[in-house]
Parts: sequence; C-alpha cells; structure tokens
Amino acid sequence: MKNINQGEAETLLNECPNSVDSAYELANAESQAWREKNSQLILEKFLEKYSDELNDVEKAKVYTNLAFYYNDEGNIKECEYLSAAVKLNSPYIETYRGLALYHFAAYREKGSVAELERSLLTYEKGRSISDNYEMNFGRAVCLFELKEYEKAKIIFLQLLENYPNRMRLFLCIAYCDVYLGNKIQSLDYLKKIKIGGDPAYQRDDEIWEFDIFNAYYVLDEYKLFLEECEKAKSSCDLNYGPYYFGLWTMNQHDQFYLEVDKQRTEILGCIEDVKIDDDFASEEERQEHLQCWEDDLESLNILEHKIKYENYKPTVKLKLWPIYDCYLIDYLTHKLSE
Repeated sequence: MKNINQGEAETLLNECPNSVDSAYELANAESQAWREKNSQLILEKFLEKYSDELNDVEKAKVYTNLAFYYNDEGNIKECEYLSAAVKLNSPYIETYRGLALYHFAAYREKGSVAELERSLLTYEKGRSISDNYEMNFGRAVCLFELKEYEKAKIIFLQLLENYPNRMRLFLCIAYCDVYLGNKIQSLDYLKKIKIGGDPAYQRDDEIWEFDIFNAYYVLDEYKLFLEECEKAKSSCDLNYGPYYFGLWTMNQHDQFYLEVDKQRTEILGCIEDVKIDDDFASEEERQEHLQCWEDDLESLNILEHKIKYENYKPTVKLKLWPIYDCYLIDYLTHKLSE
C-alpha cells in the first residue's frame, strides 16, 4: 500500500474538479484501500488550496470528514477539526455525533468530568440539527454519568414513549432507579429485559448478561446475582471479586473455595509456563511477565482474605454508553449497510 506525498496529493486534486464532493470521493477511495494518511493529506491540501472559495457549509463538511480520518489515532486533530466545524454551525448531525463521542471517549479514558460535560453540551447542540433518538439518548447517558439520575431518567422515559419495550431503555431506566434508591422499580425493569439483541431495535441494543447481574449486585440482591452468574458462566468470566463476595455472603463457602482455588491454580500454571517459555525476546521481558502473574496471585490472596475476614465488598459501578456510529458524511458503504 503506497502512501503519497504532498506533491502527489496536489496532482490528484488538480485532476479533479475543485469541489468538496470530488475531494471527498478521492479521500474516501484512499480510505477504502486502508490508506487513511493519504485521505488526511488529500483533504488538508484541498483546504489549503481552496479554503477561500468554500462557504461555511462546505468547510464544515470537509472538517468533519477530515476529523474522521484521524479518529483511529487518538489524535487531537480529530477534536480540533470537529470543533472548527461546530463553530461554523455545521448543518450535519455527523459533526455533533463525532465530537460528542470524542469527548465521551476522553472521559472514559481520563475520568475527566470536564470532558463529560463537553460531550453533554455537544449532544445538546446536536438536537438543534436533529432532535432524534441518538442525540437525546446520548445526553441522557451523559447526565447519568454526571450522577444527574432523575434528569436522565426523565429523558429515558420520554424516549420509551416513542420506542416502546426497547430493552436498552429498560436497562437505562433500571440503572437510574438503582442509584435513586427505587429498588422495587429497578427490579421490575430488570426482570423485563431479555438478554441478547433486541429484535425490534437491532442496532446498538444488545444486552449482555453482565449488564443484568451487575445491577443485582449493586442492589444487594445476591440470590438473583448468583442465579444470573450461573446462567452466564459459559459466556462471561466470573473470576472477579463480586462473584466471590456473592458466594461467601450467601454462605456458598464450598463453591467459593472451589472458584478461588481454580483461579489460583490457573495463575500458578501461567507462572510455570512463563518460567519455561523460550519465546521471550529477553530475560527482562520474561521477568516483567512473571511479575505481572505474581502480582495477580498476590491480589487474589488479598481479595480472598478481605472477603472472608474483613467483610469487604468489591465495588461495582454501573456504566452507560452512548450510541457509537460512523460519523463520516456521505459514507456510501456505511449507508448501504444500515
């Protein structure tokens, strides 16, 4: 796969009409061939060459698509280009989707409330372009993560009126009720939810087993928690603190020891494998891997002791996520697949 230089990008642009659509098509062709750097270069050269001839709507489109070609790199340019499009009052919902998701991802990575607030603000701006499910769901998720559970619940309930029996909304409302202290209401919604994809609303609505049993755990409903864990054993890794705590609290001590010992045996096996593995590039690399497994073993031993003797309850935080979707404007391949 060949990467082009600036001169070659300019030559390609000279061979096409100086329109946003032709530049976009050229960039998209490079992206389809997995040459995103070429796509970046083409659109940046296009802006450099024709910026004075473009109106704000055209610039907003170029900025949005250009940002998209940087979104796999965690590059600040993604944010800069999307922010520039928003300042131009972009008429494209993709602009607001992209920027809201950028800030939300930054919040998840850094734990920054400021990033979460920026995501919320962008979803609210996006509603002026399209007051649709995606924008309203996104802002409700942000409010939930900001611990504004009552405000989030109101939006989720409003969406439920237009999207009845939507499993994802049942889950979101249940989570809000968990933190609002509405235990009975939360349990009612949780029991309505079906695991797996939602036949009526297929995109972005799949519910996983851990979505349900984590809520039961936070609600201190350990019997229901363990029942759901048992159902999920074939598809979920249960070797973690909450499962061990649930077993111990419900006096299932034999199963507790069985599960902890099984995990300890697996870790000890990994330690022995590292000691004899010849695939490490250096002894230093081997020691690093060895230390990681020994740290895991120590953590398991500490966890077992704290649960048994200190009544330690591992913490679970219920989390919600906005709808993640492509924000490339006029992305034909993507549109045809919807």
